Amino acid sequence: MRSYTVEIKQDLPELVADAIEEIKRVIGEFVSSGDIDESMDAQAIDDAIDYDGTKTQIIDGMVPVYTYDLEALFYVHKRVLLDAFHDSGICEVREVISNPDNFPLGIEGVALFCYIEQKVNAWMYDDMQDWFIEKFGGN
Repeated sequence: MRSYTVEIKQDLPELVADAIEEIKRVIGEFVSSGDIDESMDAQAIDDAIDYDGTKTQIIDGMVPVYTYDLEALFYVHKRVLLDAFHDSGICEVREVISNPDNFPLGIEGVALFCYIEQKVNAWMYDDMQDWFIEKFGGN
């Protein structure tokens, strides 16, 4: 029997953790500039960092761009990534595959984006408020 090794530079937990750390950094910048204040709840903070696409850019920036990295992550985590893709409801797999010009990173990249986005959103609504209060004070 042959044995194969798949090398992954950054696994899903690291990609999500990096996205959350970047979101925290941006929230700090928004607090410093006055765009976010201590009275805001999780929804208002999410709206503030997503209004100009900042949150989406952060998540997009976490998706690897090299085919090998995408395919390795997809090979190892295919089920959870496809579940995240389907849960997002953005389109069907066949649409991504049949429109490579619209989806240059393929199903692997789209599914990875969906996964990271869902994990970031879960943090935003489950844990961000506690982190925010601890870091900046407020309600």
